[in-house]
Amino acid sequence: MLEKPAINAQDKCVVTHYSSIQTWSFSKLVNRHLSPSLALKLAVSSLLLACTSVAYSKSQAVPLSYDSWQSTGTEELNLPNLRGQGLSFDEQYQNKLLGEWSLRNINGSVKMEHDPWIQETVKEMTWRLNAQARQQAPLGLVIIDNPSINAFAAPGGVIGLNTGTILAAHSMDELASVVAHEVAHISQRHYESSVDERKKALLMQIGGVLAAIAASAVDGDAAAAVMMGSQTATMNSNMAFSRNNEREADRVGMQIMNQAGYDPRAMPRFFATMNQKSQMNQTANQFLPSFIRSHPLSNERLSESQSRAQRYNSLPLNQQQRHQALFDLLHWRVQSTGKHVSETALTTAAKNSVGAKLALMHWYGEQQRFKEANDVFVELSALPAAKRQVLEPLLSITQSQILTEQNKWQQAAEVLESQQRLYPERRDLRLYLAEALTNSNQPTKAQALLKPLTEQQPSDRYAWQSLQLANEKLAKTTDSPLLANIATINALRYRSHDQLWSGRYERALTSLTQAKQLTAKLQNTAQASSARPLLANINAEIKAVKTAKDFKP
Repeated sequence: MLEKPAINAQDKCVVTHYSSIQTWSFSKLVNRHLSPSLALKLAVSSLLLACTSVAYSKSQAVPLSYDSWQSTGTEELNLPNLRGQGLSFDEQYQNKLLGEWSLRNINGSVKMEHDPWIQETVKEMTWRLNAQARQQAPLGLVIIDNPSINAFAAPGGVIGLNTGTILAAHSMDELASVVAHEVAHISQRHYESSVDERKKALLMQIGGVLAAIAASAVDGDAAAAVMMGSQTATMNSNMAFSRNNEREADRVGMQIMNQAGYDPRAMPRFFATMNQKSQMNQTANQFLPSFIRSHPLSNERLSESQSRAQRYNSLPLNQQQRHQALFDLLHWRVQSTGKHVSETALTTAAKNSVGAKLALMHWYGEQQRFKEANDVFVELSALPAAKRQVLEPLLSITQSQILTEQNKWQQAAEVLESQQRLYPERRDLRLYLAEALTNSNQPTKAQALLKPLTEQQPSDRYAWQSLQLANEKLAKTTDSPLLANIATINALRYRSHDQLWSGRYERALTSLTQAKQLTAKLQNTAQASSARPLLANINAEIKAVKTAKDFKP
């Protein structure tokens, strides 16, 4: 169950950037063939989102001025002043707490796309775009396994998008335009309209995102109902603010794209795709894509973005080719891992797409058709060195996955180690290699690869899960009773971190209590010196879980 934000009677709800434009009644939900109990829950969620727009109606959007910075007429990236008008350290800390709270709730509510290579590819793009506008790194990136087109940002720097957004885009630049738009919303503080209304805006922004995501995990039409569940009468005062925010996010987003090496002209191209889909849906009497509902797209805004995009120069041809080659791999990898594509579609596309051919190889491996998978690998390995290098490290990752499907863990580790030496900073290679090492009875080496990941990103659930498995393997295989005891305790600790970041607080406390009991037993033995630091860590972790559990926006 998602924890509902606590709002007192004086804090009237605000319709935020992710609110909607139609009222949805309980009776309509029932008529959509939902059970009465589910319909009631969604109707209540809709009502919560459909409160009056007091905070935003008092706010005024003030356009920023921009000066020309190059001869082509493009605009200088002008971000809020970090002095005076910027957030205080206390406000930044509160934003961080809000972001962590939203991340825990999102993780515990929806199905994620956890494939490390997909995560690494989208994260690299997101971090590059974010670096153009913000000093702080994003708190987290979430990729939701959902075919609908949507993207969002939450205060504190949580950025998310659906896999459907990746599949709807036609290029890496179009996908970058969506992420740059969300980065712009954060950098321009569109969730903090004023000091007085800041908490209300932040709270409802997160609440609206969570309510829609939670509903989408249950039923697509129900998700649309929640997203569209607001009082039409409250929108008149809110829409002007929303339009100003959207135009500013478009303008700043294009500048971010340009400085990060992406084509700003891809933004209106993606808008045109969305506009076409929305018109088709209206004709067919279907719901609008989530991205259109949460990011109102008017003809004026589309025209303005097209005009502004023409001020930017085209990317060099070699850069365009690199972007397109990477997007080809990403598009088909998402299709394959998400089970969105058939063998026939992959076979047909593989005639003209190397990304589809690599996805077909992955698909054959999952179907245990290893001879066909190996035939594709041999064909790809025969490509000229320059073309083959473009496929790395995904080619080696896919090869290792086929080997692991055959329980050839040591061979898989050898394939991955050669790539990890070339790209030691890549999270995906560390995760794949750690799995192979754990299953080939080398859990200590796996731990050495994984611990830096949790230090860099404490919310990295995949890394915590991998650390848990490595310690469970170590506890079973070591000849040292002391090492086995410590590994068992650490496995429980690492499990608690995964549970914490998915919002399962009671389970996290249970895991830590079990770890503490095992550690206490060590204090009465010759292993007492090892128990003391472990006990201190566990007590600190219990305190952290309780603090997270008690936090209410």
